[in-house]
Amino acid sequence: MTTPDPIPIVDADAFREAMATTVDTLRVFSDAVRGVAPRHGHQPSATSRGMAEIAAEAHDYSKRSAWTTPITDTHTFGAMTLFAASDYVGTFAAAIDATPTPVYGHLAVARAALEACVVAAWLNDPDLGVPQRVKRGLCEQLYNADELVRLKFEADPKVRLDHWKGVATQFGWPVTWDRGKPVVDEERRPSIPAGIARLLGDDAEAQIGRVQWSYLSAVSHVTWYGLRQALSDPPTEQAVAAPSLVAVGTASSSVRAQAACILVGLRKAATSTFTLMGWADAEWEAARRRAEAHERALIAPAAGQ
Repeated sequence: MTTPDPIPIVDADAFREAMATTVDTLRVFSDAVRGVAPRHGHQPSATSRGMAEIAAEAHDYSKRSAWTTPITDTHTFGAMTLFAASDYVGTFAAAIDATPTPVYGHLAVARAALEACVVAAWLNDPDLGVPQRVKRGLCEQLYNADELVRLKFEADPKVRLDHWKGVATQFGWPVTWDRGKPVVDEERRPSIPAGIARLLGDDAEAQIGRVQWSYLSAVSHVTWYGLRQALSDPPTEQAVAAPSLVAVGTASSSVRAQAACILVGLRKAATSTFTLMGWADAEWEAARRRAEAHERALIAPAAGQ
């Protein structure tokens, strides 16, 4: 079994200085994403696809089931998921700039950010038809209801789940379950690793995405594979008796890779949302271009450029 290269241990101030531009970019961009919806009054523009969907809701979809606001609610789910993604990205930046430098905490946040980006892009896809949008919103309602059944927060949690199954029946859509997730007439929440690969786009970026997601999952699940990569002189698989005797640190190269992934993911998810809502104004475009330029700077070393 191969081991990762030893992590160079540097002064904390030197580390923060090296990461300053990336931290600033993540902070400014996450703030920019959060600022777009308030700037437009949280309402789709008059000529946007989102407003056309709201009109379809009023004309037809509000009357077809007990769920009278399926488009409005699905837009809300997408907006809140994107907000969560931008919040995670801002938290990642704050963690990297903190004292002491985190070893694992920022990785858990990066994983959450990527997952939120994938779901937000899925919910806010501007190219969907109205029935697909409603089906995806119904997937979220069923997924939420099923989680509440498992958590047993309510006196009779199945009432909520049965309600949303009934809504699907009223629309004429079958509901099945696949690996713990609802499937509404073939619409389902996306696979997160596959969703990251789609967000990151080309081959060089997608490779980073697959590797990083595997690593983030290993850290979040506190497996030895994930935890051992923070050791400055990683032991072999057999020599694990005294890991506390080995220096632990965070490599700037690893942070840059994570930053590249979450920056690309947030930009793509936000672009989907703002295209759907007609919010791609000049201020947003300037923020997007700045983020994209820094993405290229982060990805170039990993791609051998």
